[in-house]
Order: sequence, then structure tokens, then C-alpha cells
Amino acid sequence: MDMPMMSQDVMQEHEVKRYFNILRESVIRSHLTMTVVFLTFANDVQNHAVPEEMSMFLKSKLRKTDLLFQLVDGKHWGIFFLQSSVVEARAFLERIFNILEEEHSNLLVNATITEIRNNDVSFDTLITQNKQLLTKIGQKKWAVEEIIDYQQPPTEHVKVSVIEQNQIFRQVLEVAISQLVIPHFSLEVSTYEDGYSFFQSNNYKSAHIHLIITNDILPRKNGFEILHLLRAMPNGNKFIIYMMSERNSESVAINAYDGGADEFITKPFNLRLLEAKIKRTFERLWL
Repeated sequence: MDMPMMSQDVMQEHEVKRYFNILRESVIRSHLTMTVVFLTFANDVQNHAVPEEMSMFLKSKLRKTDLLFQLVDGKHWGIFFLQSSVVEARAFLERIFNILEEEHSNLLVNATITEIRNNDVSFDTLITQNKQLLTKIGQKKWAVEEIIDYQQPPTEHVKVSVIEQNQIFRQVLEVAISQLVIPHFSLEVSTYEDGYSFFQSNNYKSAHIHLIITNDILPRKNGFEILHLLRAMPNGNKFIIYMMSERNSESVAINAYDGGADEFITKPFNLRLLEAKIKRTFERLWL
């Protein structure tokens, strides 16, 4: 489905609904934030909305990347602020409230803010919740309420494969990595004694991000063979590959990096160093 041009035209509710899921999934993929503001404008004497005037006013205050729409009831306006948090939304509302208070002091203006960082909300639910909250605000003036139900980013599942011939060290790595706490990520750790058993498991075929921690020298399919085979796959970029080696050699390290390794670690190493590297890797993925 083609996306609409993010112009400052006022779209209608049925038009926006077609694209909401795409916008929401884009937020999930990009680890960014989308914030939705809903507003009501009413005359405090006649108690009726002034749609044309307010539509033109809002259009004049928005960025080109913001999406303005009007609900079918004609009494509510919505704005999608893409790649913006509740902080930017509140700053926008404060700015327009100050203008309206000076130029249209007879208006009742209220707003709600919903920051979206997960895919737990449908467009219909979003509309219903915000309209209900605006109704609850009632005859207050210049009031802003916030819905916080969708601010928690989803947890991303990550596969981790430890490929190491030494059974004791393999188990040590498994326990240490399984106990890591990394915000936004959950780690599923599997271990293998060599590359052959790793490929026989078919664990690498998952679509999840996959951290590979492999020794360079292994009895069947060594670390460099693993590196070559994974990087040659169509989805090879999903693999994060750490190469371990007892050979403290620049040439070995260079070959590993040239082959596509993300990290080269010389044995023996401090386990805390490996944990720090893993944490930093996933922190960077989330940025």
C-alpha cells in the first residue's frame, strides 16, 4: 500500500485509518516514537465547534512531516507527530494554546496526548480512548491529558549461539549470557561443540537477530567456515558474529574482520569484557 504524502492537508478519519497500521509498524521497526494529539475546540458561549477556522489555524502551525486529520463527527481533530515524543507534542500544544488564548479567548480548547512505541493499539481503540478522555475533561479550558498505555517498547527476541569445543567454557558462557539483562531484548541461548552441530540444528534459519559467539578452531566446520557461510546467506546481516581465538595474532584478527566478524576476542579474556561488548552491541542496535 502506498503511503500518502505527509503534507499539511487535512485528511479525513477513514483516510487516516488505512495508513495507521503502516505508521505504527514503522515505529516498531525503526525504534522511534509516534505521538498522537487529539483536540476539541468549542465556543464557550454557543458551545459549537468552529471547524474551518481551526483547520486552517492548525495547518499553519504544523511541520511538513506532521499529519493533520479530522474525525467524522466534525468535533475532533487529530495530529500524528512522526518521530516525536510527548515532549514535542506538549511544546506544540503550549505554543498554540498561548496564541489562541490571546486571539480567541472565548474558545474552550482541550487536548489529549498519546505516545506510541509499540503495536498494542488499533486505530479504533485510539480514537475511542481519546474521545472518551476529552469528554471526561468536559468544560475545562486549556486542559491537556495523557494516555500512557502504549509507551513501553516491545521486547525484541534474540537468538544467541555459543560454538565452543571446550565443554566447561561453553557452559560458563551459556550461564553468563543467559543472566544478562539488556533493556528491550530477551536472549535465548543455545550451545554447540562445533560448526557442524550448529548447522545441523537449523537454529540459524530463524528470522530473529542472531548473535554468534564462536571459537576459530573447531573439530568440524571451524569458526572461519561458519563466518563465511553465514555472511554468504541472503539474510547474513541479521547475524552478529564474535570470533574467539587463542591465537594472539594480528593476521588472524585481520582475517576475521575481513571475513565479516563484528568482534575479535583473544583468549583468555575477562568474562566481564565479553558481557560489556554484548551489552554495547545491543545498545547500539536500539539507537
